[in-house]
Amino acid sequence: MELENQLRWSKSRSSIFSECKRKYYLRYYQHWGGWEKDAPEINRLAYRLGKMLSMPMLVGTAVHEVLARHFQGMRMGSFRELRAEQAVEKMRRVWRNAKKELWRSNPKRYPPLFEIYYKRVPPAQDLRDYADSARRVIANLKQMPVYLSLKALPPDGFLWIDPAHERFSEETCFPVPPFEAISAPDLVFRQGGEIVIMDWKTGKESESDRLQMAAAALWARHRIQPEGERMKAVLVYLKSSSSVDFAIDDEMMAGAEQTIIREMEAMSEYLKDASKNIPLAREEFPGHNNVNFCRHCEFQEICLKNFPEENVSEKKF
Repeated sequence: MELENQLRWSKSRSSIFSECKRKYYLRYYQHWGGWEKDAPEINRLAYRLGKMLSMPMLVGTAVHEVLARHFQGMRMGSFRELRAEQAVEKMRRVWRNAKKELWRSNPKRYPPLFEIYYKRVPPAQDLRDYADSARRVIANLKQMPVYLSLKALPPDGFLWIDPAHERFSEETCFPVPPFEAISAPDLVFRQGGEIVIMDWKTGKESESDRLQMAAAALWARHRIQPEGERMKAVLVYLKSSSSVDFAIDDEMMAGAEQTIIREMEAMSEYLKDASKNIPLAREEFPGHNNVNFCRHCEFQEICLKNFPEENVSEKKF
């Protein structure tokens, strides 16, 4: 079956759209088909850069992968000790593969690393700090009450565990008429007569976190169908060993639906054919033109080569 580039809301898509329209175009349109060997070079480049990780992103990716596998084991009735070193091993493997430039053959399996790709390798001590950060956040979780309560859950208490960066699944989609949206909460389980939606955060608290959890509740209502059951969100901030929990009610979910529809309508204004998700010409997607933003953007290689008319191309990084 031929893949279709569909317009669906997600927290990450919304964030990129707000940050930079050019980045949005490159990430969601220019990249399409870039995995094919006979694709135009700019599509292949956009696809490659869209798979790029930075070291802070790699910390989060490695931690989420370790936690997903850990709780998948618990769901299957097999408890194994949560080892922080597994995240560091994942980080080292990604680093080695990026150094070997294995992304040239398969950027999805072997993502390029920003710091290596753009030749901004940090000092050795900074790299050790990233590894220590991954160790620390997992060690923090093991001491937190939320983890102790999860250890006490029966296997059938787990309702959903994020597959952690595996292939896209239709199970993550849910309708927000007339649009569709995507949500992949890290963990959903039943405890104390309510559905609990939990998400791990390796960074700082963000204003968008509550919208993300409300969207996850919309997803749960559609996919898990907890009719008559109370729902609660728990945001676990691993770096600070803290958590925030709050009830999710109909009013909060209705507000999330309105926000999603409003943001999707804004994205639709950049489409030439909404029924087929065909975008306007790339010139209609202006660049950010702020060197402090652009110097950290994974798509800077394309902007600098293909949009020389903009003043950002004259900036020295």
